[in-house]
Amino acid sequence: KKRDFDFSSNDFLYGTAAFVLFGSTSRVITDLWDAGAIASAAQGGGFLGAIYSALYSTKIFEYGYLTVTPGIYILTAAFFLSSIAIGMAMKNNRFPMYAGIALWLPCFLLILPFIQHLYFGFLVLLLAGGGSYVSYWLLSKYCGEKLKLHEKLAIAGQALDGAATYVVIDIFSKETGKGYFEQHVLSAGIGTATPLGFGLFLLLKVALASLIVYFLRKENMDWKDRALVLVVVGIMGFAPGIRDLLRMLAGT
Repeated sequence: KKRDFDFSSNDFLYGTAAFVLFGSTSRVITDLWDAGAIASAAQGGGFLGAIYSALYSTKIFEYGYLTVTPGIYILTAAFFLSSIAIGMAMKNNRFPMYAGIALWLPCFLLILPFIQHLYFGFLVLLLAGGGSYVSYWLLSKYCGEKLKLHEKLAIAGQALDGAATYVVIDIFSKETGKGYFEQHVLSAGIGTATPLGFGLFLLLKVALASLIVYFLRKENMDWKDRALVLVVVGIMGFAPGIRDLLRMLAGT
């Protein structure tokens, strides 16, 4: 704030999105590592085998403090804040976005050969998109004005997390025989409390995000401060949601 940093700018939003993608995607590489998929790929021949062999020898993504929660959040945040500082020094507001994409793209290319189960991924996106759309429509109707981008993304992030959790545990797990479960006590309780299963978790995530947007609009807050809260809400949805989606697609 002392430097008049604009938390509501699209440049800050794009930079945040790029680093969320990087953090979530790199976490999936650790999942692949832990499942033995990277070691198996390293034994393959050809160009891809050489790449995974080199990656395996570095042990960068080995299961450890900096590659899982909470270390990966701290590391990603450190990279993000450093990129903001560098961008401000360079007077380039889009540097965080470029830096985040530069970090994310190699990670995504590394997991791309493992991607499968596209049907389930499409189902996640369909449910998340449907839940978000209903929320947008209701809020626009009762608030009397269209939602801003930050508000839409806050809801979409929570919807993605809820949809990914529902599909992975209640559908994908049963279809493939993989034993996925919810680690958090409250979320697990919600998912097992009713016949809706984790569909209830999805509904509550969308409802909670919608209420946050609704009540933030009624608060006497500067838009920059409100935007920062919405960005945090979005991160808390997109980060685990993207990780769960990509992990499911990779079959780990």
